[in-house]
Amino acid sequence: MYNILTNLATHGIGKPGIIERYVNCEIGFIDDFRIIDVRTLIDGENVPSEYLLNIVRVTSYLELREKVVICCRVGASRSNAIAVGVLVRYFKMDFHKAMELVISKVPICNILQPHIMALQKLFKC
Repeated sequence: MYNILTNLATHGIGKPGIIERYVNCEIGFIDDFRIIDVRTLIDGENVPSEYLLNIVRVTSYLELREKVVICCRVGASRSNAIAVGVLVRYFKMDFHKAMELVISKVPICNILQPHIMALQKLFKC
């Protein structure tokens, strides 16, 4: 698990890479961080509303003062893309500063271009 902030982390859950429905998402905690499973996203183009939905899933727990760990299979692309979105939307960070922060805190970070482009479109960067 890679801590980006004291209350926000990303992690590779190591299970099947893509799940079709939210009902199949991993639930629970890693240490005292609530798991938000983002494996419903694919490593390619996704509908912009899917990014926003996952960002809101994370921010809703942050608003309750819970620590959150965003999980995909490896912890390199999708989870970090959503973390960038959370930093921009909830923490009001500049998009490029958010990217720099995630890259600096997550050594395996490799956000795929379709995710970056979708987030830039979502946040009008």
